[in-house]
Amino acid sequence: MTIDVRRILVPVDFSDAVDPILDWAIHLAKEHGSELVLLHVYHLPVEFQQIEGAYLPADFWANVKQEAEQQLASLAERARSRGVKVEQHVREGYPATVITEEATELGTDLIVIGTHGHTGIKHMLLGSIAERVVQRAPCPVLTVRAPDAGPIT
Repeated sequence: MTIDVRRILVPVDFSDAVDPILDWAIHLAKEHGSELVLLHVYHLPVEFQQIEGAYLPADFWANVKQEAEQQLASLAERARSRGVKVEQHVREGYPATVITEEATELGTDLIVIGTHGHTGIKHMLLGSIAERVVQRAPCPVLTVRAPDAGPIT
């Protein structure tokens, strides 16, 4: 059986875990002759939006998007310098939903996503975007554990 991996979606949150995620994605892209699609999804939790008196400047979202585009461009350049074709996308919305929608719309063959490895109460409180993506993705998902995630308990 031949596995054809033409397009790899790589959601990134600009955390410290981005380096191993990008390294895995670049390695797989080179191995399969794939294109990478780097995706950053920004989202302001509903709880924050509902705080009485909370004020966001009119250009807040434009600035968030512009900063994300600049950071994503830097990551894309790292991949291009290693001989990989790269697209960049910045979207607003709930990350797990946007990631799975993008994967479907782009005809993604693989998603490479990081996980912080939270368990117990941290997992319950913080949730897991990677877990939700694995459950809903239209294609295989490779999760890359953050180097500082510590042992599984």
